Amino acid sequence: MEKVFMELVAEWREGEIPAMVERERQITPIRGVAIAVVGPRRAGKTYLLFQTALRLGRETTLYINFEDVRLVGLKPEHFSDFLKALAEAGNPSVLLLDEIQNVPHWGRWVRSLLDKGYMVVVAGSSSKLSLREVPTELRGRYLSFLLLPFSFREFLKARNIAADITASPASRGRILAALREYVELGGYPEVVMRPDLAQLLLKSYRDTVAYRDVVERHKIRDAASFEVFMSLIEASFGNVFSISAAHRRMRGMGLEKSKKTLANYLKYLEEAFYIITVPKWGPGKTSLLQPRKIYPIDPGYLPKGQWGRKMETAVAVELARRGISPKYYRGKGEVDFITEDEAIQVTYASSPDEIDRRELTSLEEAVKATGKRPLIITWDYEGEIVTRGIRAKAVPLWKWLLFGS
Repeated sequence: MEKVFMELVAEWREGEIPAMVERERQITPIRGVAIAVVGPRRAGKTYLLFQTALRLGRETTLYINFEDVRLVGLKPEHFSDFLKALAEAGNPSVLLLDEIQNVPHWGRWVRSLLDKGYMVVVAGSSSKLSLREVPTELRGRYLSFLLLPFSFREFLKARNIAADITASPASRGRILAALREYVELGGYPEVVMRPDLAQLLLKSYRDTVAYRDVVERHKIRDAASFEVFMSLIEASFGNVFSISAAHRRMRGMGLEKSKKTLANYLKYLEEAFYIITVPKWGPGKTSLLQPRKIYPIDPGYLPKGQWGRKMETAVAVELARRGISPKYYRGKGEVDFITEDEAIQVTYASSPDEIDRRELTSLEEAVKATGKRPLIITWDYEGEIVTRGIRAKAVPLWKWLLFGS
């Protein structure tokens, strides 16, 4: 196996790194702590490792893909061969280990490398690299780094469009056209680069999540019932989803699954980074059985033309990217997101007259109940909306995605 490792080292030193869109998020390796890049399949985790190598210098880094066919049959006793190859390569200080879950007892490999002074970044199957699944030997020495599909700023970079807050009317028009494409296609890198294959690629991603990350991983025997449940989830994108209602629907189809089983299905889809769930705002803990708003991890998963729901999804994903876990408000009316500071209503409007009065009434109610600052995210209106109850700032979606509120 030493010969194989030396071949891989040589290929890394001599090979070409493919062209890529530079990601905004950067990995900073930490001595003594492993960093795991997690996120949806096909979000660009491997390319982020390449980007890290280019930034730090290829002479100080080593990238190994453990999905390489030459590494089939790798065993713990081959660790010494790996160390020898590292020594012969000049002991690069940063190891970028892709598809690490293919290594038997990979946690022990990583722990041993950390103990020997190497800085380690790993990537691979997010379901196996999550904090919940981290091997015992890495507890306390392991950090997760979330990578999602392209942000709108990264999408503009891929399209060679400047992200300018003081854009001229012509530049603003290009940004709005790009925004429409972004919320329609989504941000998966391969989809952005191959829009002609968007639907085929997204279906492939979806099916891989369903069958590899959920059905196979969690050993679900009744895959057909899970597929029905998943279709109910997808029909609820952008809306409130109730486990109890899904239980009734499935029972009406002759599919008997307990509410606990359905709640587990929901959790599995969230852990596989296929969906984002948003609990209801209110006191106390939120049960898995309580209704939640459901969003896909990318707006491309929504059917074409559903602009309002696609806008909401883009906001939900961006909040996740910023490390914010929002809730939704429901009283007499509903408000899309409640964060630590803001009550956010998302609306497909380009002027004050296009904003539904009911959305403003709901926002007034939420602001009064939560004490949060009101914010309206529009398609292309910027200004202030004043009602009898609130004075709300209105920000176009493109500007909020690029520069915040």
